[in-house]
This record gives sequence, C-alpha cells and structure tokens, in this order.
Amino acid sequence: MAFGLAAGAAGAALAVLGLFIAVAAAESIGLLPRAGIALAGAAAGARRLFELADAPPPVAEPAAPAEEPAGHAIRVEGLRFAWSADRPPVFDGLDLDIPEGTRLALLGPSGAGKSSFAALLLKLAAPQAGRITLGGVDIAALPAELVRRRIACLTQDARLFDDSIAANLRIAAPLAPDAALWRALDRAGIGELARALPEGLETRCGEGGARFSGGQARRLALARVLLSAAPVLVLDEPTAGLDAETERAFLETLEAVTVGRTVILITHRLVGVERPTRILRLAGGRALPAAG
Repeated sequence: MAFGLAAGAAGAALAVLGLFIAVAAAESIGLLPRAGIALAGAAAGARRLFELADAPPPVAEPAAPAEEPAGHAIRVEGLRFAWSADRPPVFDGLDLDIPEGTRLALLGPSGAGKSSFAALLLKLAAPQAGRITLGGVDIAALPAELVRRRIACLTQDARLFDDSIAANLRIAAPLAPDAALWRALDRAGIGELARALPEGLETRCGEGGARFSGGQARRLALARVLLSAAPVLVLDEPTAGLDAETERAFLETLEAVTVGRTVILITHRLVGVERPTRILRLAGGRALPAAG
C-alpha cells in the first residue's frame, strides 16, 4: 500500500509483512489461500493492523540512501528470488522493462509469482540476485517510504476498518480535506452512495467493510488509492471474489481513473474491458509474451 503515505505511516508499512510475506511465500508451495493477503495497499492498513506489533523491517534500509530519482520507469534485470534457500526460486533470470505510462497486464496462475513480484516492487522482500530500478536507481538504495510513495498497490483484500469512511480514506492521506475525499469517492464511483447515507463521510464501515457489499467496499479501497499521487499503481487481483457484472463495472472504472499513470495489473485472466499496452505471462520464473 504504497498509497502515497505520509512519513509517519511508513514504518507501519513495513510491519504489514507478517501477513503478506506468509502468503506470498506460500505461492510456490500452495499452502495458504490468497484470501490471507491483507496488504491493504502495501502500507495504508498496516498502521491499523500492526500498530501494536514490534516487527523489524522486512528489508534493511540503505545506510547511505541514493537521491530520489526524477522518473519512475521500472526495470527488472536478471532477478533471482526465492522465499527461502530450501525452496525453488520463484524467479530465475527475470528481465522486464516497464516504461512510464505503460499499462501492463501480468498474467499467471496461482503460484506463478504474481504476488511475489508485487512484494519485491514494494520492498517487502529483496531478491537474492539481480536488481529492480525505479527511475534508473536501484530500489535497494532507496528508502522504502520513498518507493512506496512512488508505487501504490490495491489488492483484493485491501482492508477497511470499523471506523468512518473518512478515517478509512485518510489512512492514505491523513491531512486530506473533505473535498479531496469526495473527489476520490466520486472518481471511484461510490460518491453518490456515500452522499445518500445519513452520516455521509462519518458513516462507519464495519469491521472488514461489513457495512457495504463486496463491490462497494472495493470501490472505497480504490478511493483510498486515488488519494495518492503515486505515478505507479500495482493492482493485484483487484476484482477477485466479485461477481461478473460487478467485476466488469469495477474494471471499467479502473481504466477511466488510472489514465496517465503506470499500471501493473496482476491477474490470472483478462475479462475484455482492460486496455493493456502490453500483456506478459509469468512462467518458469520469467515473463514471456502472452499467446494471442
């Protein structure tokens, strides 16, 4: 959840890994369901999920950080990654270029490494060999907080808490005024419903967003992402669990509101409303052109 967080939320972003790593690591052995991922946008929900935890950073911060890069093109070079030495590598020689403005669909079945790739991009894990660069700078040399201000993430399990709509949105942008919240809600296609609620922005969401349907809760999570100015959006199975009609409507909204940003859509299939500029398939630890 690199939802463009304020610095105070950055430390909590690291602690979210107790859940994320356990599930992403299980991709290669299929031990845990994807529903266990509660990344909540790579950092936004971490403060609430793990505010009492005393967890170390999953990836060490650089001793001498590099200067912030001017651009946000992503390049993966010779990447090798395994969750532990006794498991087969998830990636072995992965090379990938994602220029600014690319709309990439990254396909693959469960266990292909899709969520592991998201974890690596967000510095929630580190490769054993090779590197990932952001704007030409190795992300290993950049503070995690900076990386997560540039790369935001929306997952199928982005967490809503038993607090007001406003409080849930402001996890991503604590100082955002009400007008900014309403703009984000409108862009996510949920503003009209929120205005119809007697308490408006002060309506409580219920634990896990129980006050709303699955599609409505997903749009609230999207509104939280849209409060971020992050130029790169990682969408990790954002429509999983939705019915076909709700899924298509949500993807159409995503297409409209993410114009101008780099988008990495991680999914096991396309439904036909997406408009990627590139389609790749993860297989054998590498990214290959998808068959037409």
